[in-house]
Amino acid sequence: MSERLGVVFVHGFLSSAATWSAFLRLIEDDPDLASVETHTFTYPSPPVSLNPLRRIPDIDDLADSLRTHLTHDLAGHTGLVLVAHSQGGLVVQRMLARTLAAGAGPELARIRRIVLFACPNSGSDLALLLRRGLWRHPQERELRPLSQAITEAHRTVVNQVVHATAVTATTCPIPIIAYAGESDGVVTPVSARSVFPETGVLPGDHFSIIKPDSPRHRSYLALKRHLKEPWSMPDDRPPSLPPPLVARPPADLHRELVDRLLDVPRMTEQAFRDQVYEQLPPVIVHQLRRDSAARLELFALVRSFEHYRHLAPWDALAAALESLVPGHPAVTAVLDTLAAAGLSGPSARR
Repeated sequence: MSERLGVVFVHGFLSSAATWSAFLRLIEDDPDLASVETHTFTYPSPPVSLNPLRRIPDIDDLADSLRTHLTHDLAGHTGLVLVAHSQGGLVVQRMLARTLAAGAGPELARIRRIVLFACPNSGSDLALLLRRGLWRHPQERELRPLSQAITEAHRTVVNQVVHATAVTATTCPIPIIAYAGESDGVVTPVSARSVFPETGVLPGDHFSIIKPDSPRHRSYLALKRHLKEPWSMPDDRPPSLPPPLVARPPADLHRELVDRLLDVPRMTEQAFRDQVYEQLPPVIVHQLRRDSAARLELFALVRSFEHYRHLAPWDALAAALESLVPGHPAVTAVLDTLAAAGLSGPSARR
């Protein structure tokens, strides 16, 4: 295991790892940061995809890719700091939320701190109409103000990371500091700072805030201070015994649930399924890929529930079925299957 602190830089929308060149050069030349090893996480973010065989990944895809990068490519580091710009901060937050939703909080314990530069925590509305020219772009859609998926992930991070007190299956305390650019016309200071308790304002606009031109630049001094703070290494967070992890339901359980759901009257009708979806957490419905084949759509739905356990989607599904088809044997069979698998509590039957 490497005793050097791994610092992972995550770029933003329509950008690349090259955007971090100024920071990387200054860190490499700084003898005070000799114990730091820099890495960049790069992901595809083109304006359009001209290849019909390739698609542009959405934020969930990028979050899962970042999680894999940290878990496998950087497995040798005992301590990590994540540094993100703009959309990169949303990718980091989604990664945290999805990892906690999977009951893998201890996996995040290596992350000592997260530093966000000009992250649109509440979206960005400048030139919104112009940006909607990219309305098919799966990443751009979530940069818009009041994105439900971004709001849900941000709430999870604030409650289960920023204000967490111990490492458990669904919590992991990690200090997060959010910086705004004093001249940023793309992401307002209110959006960049959001409700994070540690915030600051640095010189520059949306792009120059991460282009320090000397070791005395305030952006560089701010990041350097966070990399040198005593608690960056080693981990001094209070240990705790995590509760038993809830096993991810296997594919055969998903298939059984879908079979049970298809026995519910009218479940093969899209209009009825839409009535069910109205009672589910909006972030799940927003990301659901609709399919004319009810079985495929329902299978995608129950699989997506595993990423949002913290929103109690199984309980919401049970309540929706009970309200729409009360007392039907097929609904009872669904509820019994959920209860037997530990996915839905008794409160869902009331």
